[in-house]
Amino acid sequence: MKPDRREAWLRELISTISGRSALETGTDEDLGEAVGLDSLGRLEVLAAVEDEFVEDEFDILFDDGALTTATTISKILRAIQDKTPQLREEEA
Repeated sequence: MKPDRREAWLRELISTISGRSALETGTDEDLGEAVGLDSLGRLEVLAAVEDEFVEDEFDILFDDGALTTATTISKILRAIQDKTPQLREEEA
């Protein structure tokens, strides 16, 4: 999945889980404030990301610390990149 498609996919996922649109949310905007995504919602997002990338043949598993730091779209995208070095190589 290309970086721009990954961000669009993530915004849709966040919108679905939070029940509020994340399409206009800034990448560094706190998701709790912007769309009401609480810690349970962040857990759902991270679980969905893990599931999506396992299907793409990447084995992503986030540690417990990711839940507390995954508060913005840019932080979630960075966590995905950190867990998938193959994606960084493909995007270069």
